[in-house]
Amino acid sequence: MIGMRFAIPSLGCLLVLLSATLRGETVEYRGVYGSSIKIEGTSTVHDWEVLCKVLLGSMKMEGAFPTDLSVGEVPALASLPELRIQMRVRSIKSGKSDMDRVMHAAMKDREHPTISFVLTEMVPSRKERKPGSPLLYDTKGDLTVAGRKKGVVMPVEVVGNGEDGLRITGRTRVKMTDFGIDPPAPRIALGAISTGDPVDITFEWIARRVKKR
Repeated sequence: MIGMRFAIPSLGCLLVLLSATLRGETVEYRGVYGSSIKIEGTSTVHDWEVLCKVLLGSMKMEGAFPTDLSVGEVPALASLPELRIQMRVRSIKSGKSDMDRVMHAAMKDREHPTISFVLTEMVPSRKERKPGSPLLYDTKGDLTVAGRKKGVVMPVEVVGNGEDGLRITGRTRVKMTDFGIDPPAPRIALGAISTGDPVDITFEWIARRVKKR
């Protein structure tokens, strides 16, 4: 009986150690220079686009992200990555100061100076791909703009980027009004320019694995 009392805790300790061994280490990636987001829309005068080149963000996950493109099937991830990306509204530029002023005001930059995206789902895409081509995943996430959060769906492509790096690209379409934003209508000499409600968002997030000290 005495031996059994000590055997049970010993077995428990063994299971804890085994569980810790089986779990992958937590790996962190951080966004680096070269990442960008492009937003494209329409107006009654011409199509337009704006660009943000300052994209902050980090991703933590169990084990390193798979980057072997030779596989036939896109690998499922061991767990959902903790991914959060942020950018400042005023870092979105058109190259025209008047347009930037109207755009930033429409996005309520004073009350809500940042835009954020938080990943909520990431699963292998069922879309056909050839070995050697980028890994395809279907993702969902919460996009917060002008203080209002909305779920978005976005297919993404993932490839390795040098040693311990990743390049993730994707594209989605949203409506300004979904975030409480009135499509800007700047006034000109002959009246006002009206802009379309839908906008296309294209991003390229370049990240590097954080090396542990």
